[in-house]
Amino acid sequence: MRRPSTPGPAGQPLVSRLLPARRPLGSWLLPVALLPAVLLAGLLAALPTSAQPAVRAAVARHVVVLSFDGLRPDALRAVWGPLAGQSAAAWSARTTLPSVTLPAHASMLTGVGPAGHGVRMNVWEEGPRLDRPTVFSEVLRHGRRAYAIVAKRKLLYLVPEAVPQEHLLYPRARQAQVVAHASRVLRERRPAFLFAHAADPDDVGHRDGWMSPPYLQVVAEVPGVVARFLDDLRRAGLWPVTLLIVTADHGGHGRGHGAGRPEDVLIPWIALGGPARAGTTLTDPIVTYDTAATALDALGLPVPSTWTGRPVRQAYAVPVR
Repeated sequence: MRRPSTPGPAGQPLVSRLLPARRPLGSWLLPVALLPAVLLAGLLAALPTSAQPAVRAAVARHVVVLSFDGLRPDALRAVWGPLAGQSAAAWSARTTLPSVTLPAHASMLTGVGPAGHGVRMNVWEEGPRLDRPTVFSEVLRHGRRAYAIVAKRKLLYLVPEAVPQEHLLYPRARQAQVVAHASRVLRERRPAFLFAHAADPDDVGHRDGWMSPPYLQVVAEVPGVVARFLDDLRRAGLWPVTLLIVTADHGGHGRGHGAGRPEDVLIPWIALGGPARAGTTLTDPIVTYDTAATALDALGLPVPSTWTGRPVRQAYAVPVR
C-alpha cells in the first residue's frame, strides 16, 4: 500500500525532513549528472529479455554458405562418407513454400518466410533489388564485408548492389568451379559473409529427373567439392575461424519441384569447419530461414527481432573470438 505524505513539525512534508538541512550545492552535482544513466539502466533492466539483443562472442570470423540448388538430403547422405566425422548435420531440414529457387533463397537470406519477404516470383532479370534486411545488408550495416557468387542471375535480386557480386553462368561454371572460385574469394578478400550458389543438381534434375543416374552422379561429386574447400581452409589457416554451411533451396521429384511433398521440401543443412561441432547429428528442427540467423549469430552480430529464423547453436563447437 502506498504510504501517504505525512506532514512534519512545521507543516513540511515528511520527505523534507529526511534530506540534509545544509548540504553544499557541489555535493549534489555528481548524483544529478548520473541520474539519466541510472534511469536508463533501470529501464533496460525492466525490458523483457526478448527485447534486448543477445550479446554473444563470435564463433567465427567468416561464414560461408554453399547452396546447391535442388540437392536432396537423402541423395547427399548416401555419399557423404568420411565428411560425416567433420560435420554437424541435419538430414531433414525444411525449406519454405513455394519450394522453388528464388522464394526459397529469399528465406535463406532474409531470415523470414515468404509471408515476411513477399518474394513469390521465380524470375528476375534486372531492376530494383529486394528492399528488406538480409544477411548481406546486416553484415554491411555493422561495418563488415560480404560477397555473393551465383550460377543463376535471378538470385542477384537478393543481393544489395553495394555487395561485390558475380554471376558465374551455368553450365560454363559447374559446381566444382563455383566452389573453387568461392575458396579463392575467401582466401584473397576475406569477407565476413560469403554466399555461393551452384545450379548443377537442379539443372540435371529438371533434365533427367531427380534420383536418376545422372542426378546421382552430380550429387556424388558434392562431397569431394566440399572436401577440397575445407582443405583450402586448412592450408590458408582459416579452418579455425570459418563456419561453412552446406545446404540447398529445395529438393525435387520426377522432373520438377515446388509442391509440399517431402521430396521437394526436405533439404540438407550441414555445418563444417573449426567452429562446427564435428561428428554431430543435429536434432533440433531446422528451417531454411535459420541459415540467415545462424550466419549473423556466428559472426557475433545481432539477429533482427523481426526475423523468424533462429541460430542453430547446436551446431557450434567451442566459441572463438
